[in-house]
Amino acid sequence: MSSSTTADTLGNDNFIFSFNQQKYYFQAALVSLDGAAQYLKPTAIKSFVIEDNFKDTFHKGYIIVDNMTDFIERSNPPSVTNDPSNPDYYSPAKQTTPVNNTSFLLKGEARDILHIDIMPILQQDQTGAKTNNVPLQNAFRLIFDFAIYNMEEIPGDKPSHKDKKFYFHDLYYQLLTEKNVPFSTSNYLTNNSGISNLDNTERAIPTGIAIQALLSEAFPRTSQYPLDIYYDNGKGVTKTTAPITTQTASKYDPTNTAWDIGGSSIFYSTPSKYKVIDSLNYLLARHVSNADSNYDQCFLRLERSPRAMSFKSLKQYFDDALNGKNTGEIYLETVRIGNYDNSDAQDFVKNSPFTPVDGLYFSNIGTIKSYTFDNMAGIYAQSELVSNFVHSYTYGSKQFNIDIERNSVIQSMNTYYKNYVDNMLAGGDDQSANPYPNFAPGTIRSTNMNINNVFSTVENDANTRLAYGRNKFLYASTLTNNLISFRLKGSTHRQAGRFIGIDRDGAMTDSQFDDKILGVYFIVEVRHVFSGGEYYNDLHCIKTYNTLPIPNTDSTYLFSKNI
Repeated sequence: MSSSTTADTLGNDNFIFSFNQQKYYFQAALVSLDGAAQYLKPTAIKSFVIEDNFKDTFHKGYIIVDNMTDFIERSNPPSVTNDPSNPDYYSPAKQTTPVNNTSFLLKGEARDILHIDIMPILQQDQTGAKTNNVPLQNAFRLIFDFAIYNMEEIPGDKPSHKDKKFYFHDLYYQLLTEKNVPFSTSNYLTNNSGISNLDNTERAIPTGIAIQALLSEAFPRTSQYPLDIYYDNGKGVTKTTAPITTQTASKYDPTNTAWDIGGSSIFYSTPSKYKVIDSLNYLLARHVSNADSNYDQCFLRLERSPRAMSFKSLKQYFDDALNGKNTGEIYLETVRIGNYDNSDAQDFVKNSPFTPVDGLYFSNIGTIKSYTFDNMAGIYAQSELVSNFVHSYTYGSKQFNIDIERNSVIQSMNTYYKNYVDNMLAGGDDQSANPYPNFAPGTIRSTNMNINNVFSTVENDANTRLAYGRNKFLYASTLTNNLISFRLKGSTHRQAGRFIGIDRDGAMTDSQFDDKILGVYFIVEVRHVFSGGEYYNDLHCIKTYNTLPIPNTDSTYLFSKNI
């Protein structure tokens, strides 16, 4: 099956429900590959969580369903009510009118599919509530086919009372963990004649093309589960999809800024014991971005709508956060800590130095009433944010190498600033000021008295070896950075890999803490939570910069004071 529900199905009134006084098209169905389906109404759902983590390529989560008297798997005769919360819904003795459900026999082979299609009703037409606007669907629609990979029953107080909990992840991920594909980069050379006479370096192709080629073999166009790539020409056009059909570097489309070709090449053939997911992880671990992104780390993501794969550097995400002092392409909204009087809401945002002047604020769903702010953990700062000296061996020249300069803390900090800080807002009255990194490496780490040695790599390409050294620093410096977590009333437009501004209301006095906590954040995780007829988002966001300089730490300070 495929998540290809058309826009017109959004007008089906049988699937219109209200959450937080907002109407949604909400379709949740258990579907088997033999065509059986059972729809789950919100009244039968105890808890439903979709987890969107930037570090993960695919979405995952769980759903808890009221399964009184094993309703899901038992035959479902006509009933007096269509409301699962009504006990008569399960009563064969009160048969009157048919209901729109059938029994669903779970097979337990990761082929029980949870199909999800959720979209807020943002427009009204004369035939009823529906949204046909494609850009709005791309921004607001949650549409997935999830494979149920595990389940459990939760007993109640009475023998007939029980819940069923399903754990799910994206169907594409499930297939990646199952499939064996005999893949080799040598099949994708521009000219593979006489390939037996080539050495491994000559059999290599750019890592970004290798990843795309591997996915094309795992999900070919002729299969039941084809996969598309996300296309963006970088000029603000409507995003489209295209089949993954890239064969060689000469056929690669360089105008697609949503797929990074990489800054190095690799020769790779699948070991016999590897599943596709193992090969994919192997290639991803050795990929560094192109030179335009300073050979940065890249993240493979299955975009929500349209459902297609993107592969971009983290620098690309940060470049798209802002456009000068204004919002950028992937800046979602500005939210506020506290409560606002709507009369002065827009004036405050306009005058705030910490967030873009044109950032949207939704007063009914954009107020943070409670939050936690966790500073970067010192244990990670001192163990991960250090120089990573990479030791390698070149077989051809029989030479040992140690990459020091490019993997030093100083060079890593320079890249961190260029990629994740320089494009942010400085705050304050001086509009020409620059933001600052929100941590400093300190004397011990800067003088290489605290380092990590990475041994036994055999990568011949110096750029590839950055993945083992400097890019480990970049990964830790961003994704273990200062973290703010909070809950908001739900909205489907929120997703990981986007940016959000955090400001405050006038009831809070100015403080130096503002420079640390207020500003533009990168969303690393969003949880879409439906529970008890309500919908809310749990967000976890990181901030990479500060509007004031951070003093460099010096471990000799205490000793110099004779303490």
